Amino acid sequence: MKRFTLGAFALFVLAGCAGLPPSAEKLAALPVVTYPDKPGTGDFIYKLPAGKPIALNVLVDGSALVNAANQTLTASLKHDLYLHKHWASEDGQHWVPSHDLVDGNLNMTIPSYESPQPGEIHLTFNRKVAD
Repeated sequence: MKRFTLGAFALFVLAGCAGLPPSAEKLAALPVVTYPDKPGTGDFIYKLPAGKPIALNVLVDGSALVNAANQTLTASLKHDLYLHKHWASEDGQHWVPSHDLVDGNLNMTIPSYESPQPGEIHLTFNRKVAD
């Protein structure tokens, strides 16, 4: 019985550690790949630099359409954004779960009886920290 209890406790501790970011030493040793550069093999940190246009491909397709549409748009961030797996940082030093730093929302409307006007795809990104 003690073996099961200790094993369960060890699994609980390891599960709790999975929620912690990698150590500062490990992250500091990783190469930083800056957008739009492509990463090589192995682990890395991906940096989206502030003020630099980031390409966003918008694709509209499907079996209900005669022809598809594809357009590339650009947007720029106000702050640098460093990404490592599901962790994010604005300074490359202080890491939080990415969903605690940036929030995204997608809304789409299509022309309809109630709204006979052009459709809209609205993608919103908000920082969850104050400036």
